[in-house]
Amino acid sequence: MAVPHPVARAGVLSKRTLVLASHAVERAALASADLDDAIVLAMFQRLPYFRREHAVYEQIARTARTTVIGMVDDTRPDLPHGVTPVFLRPEEPLAREWSVVVLSAEFGATVVAHDLQDVNPAESSLEAARLFQGRWGLRRDEAYAEAVRLRDALGDRLPPSARNRVEQVLSTVVNPPSAELERRVEAALTHTVGQLERRGCELARLRVSRQDDRRDQRDPWTGLHTLDSAYRWLGTSAAGTLPLGLTLARVDELAGLAEHHDARLAMQVENHVADLLRAHLRPIDRAVRLSLTEFLVVQPALSQDGLSAHSARISADLAALHARYPFIGAVPAVCTLRTTERPLPLDLMRGTLNRNWPPRTGSLAEAMA
Repeated sequence: MAVPHPVARAGVLSKRTLVLASHAVERAALASADLDDAIVLAMFQRLPYFRREHAVYEQIARTARTTVIGMVDDTRPDLPHGVTPVFLRPEEPLAREWSVVVLSAEFGATVVAHDLQDVNPAESSLEAARLFQGRWGLRRDEAYAEAVRLRDALGDRLPPSARNRVEQVLSTVVNPPSAELERRVEAALTHTVGQLERRGCELARLRVSRQDDRRDQRDPWTGLHTLDSAYRWLGTSAAGTLPLGLTLARVDELAGLAEHHDARLAMQVENHVADLLRAHLRPIDRAVRLSLTEFLVVQPALSQDGLSAHSARISADLAALHARYPFIGAVPAVCTLRTTERPLPLDLMRGTLNRNWPPRTGSLAEAMA
């Protein structure tokens, strides 16, 4: 896995860097008194990511020559007046693209990035951990090339009126760009984005160290995350984007420990199970207690091979409980699934465990074959 560079304008970039660069490009568009002579083209992957920028694009669409937004969606979403939507197929390359292109006769700015469906494992926030391969800058020639690329990629999905307005703006780009000015402004902005990126990382680590109970709820007996906490951690992560490796484990004997033995032993066994689940996790991963007997491990961007290996380790560790606590079943139930679904398909995984009783280890794909 490549690690993002905090002051790079091209290469592997963090989502935090791309957010900062995108906001700079959007604000540069709004700063123009002649936005009527500009086009704005943006690919947002999924609707939840556009919703946070709705107000900005509402302002842009009021005056820009044309504003085109691309995303994967089944139905026409509620978009600002003046925005032309283009719906993408989940399997096409544009569906994994994050881009903002602003172009006029004298000005151009771009952010173009491809979702790597990978994460920086040192991050603790899921969305902040996402990684992209891309570039950004304030260069008119690059903006011109990207506008042409998007025009061609969208093809006849662009309504004739919007396509004509794009062509009109492209035809006005004839004078040489202010290359020296572009380099100076871009150097200053690169430095600022890098400083903000580092400060954002520091603040994120500070928030984690404080462990705000309102956002990071824990099971009081084991210290594992709660399901509500896990969903807050997932945040606005959209379906069809970042894959998650899920491991669901069930130890039915935990249900009667306090009643048939004592509360102290029950707590000891529960914490032993929690320690086994926490072992070998990255900072970005989450171990969750779903109920008295059910546990979930969530590992973003984990490969199928990595998920299978981690699940096998969990299964072996849980099976070894029988040697230390003979009243625990020798093979607790474990099921795995790699998915881009949101919310998490827990009922589907529970159904797999129930259909394969007595418990055994296996992937969901194997169980449904």
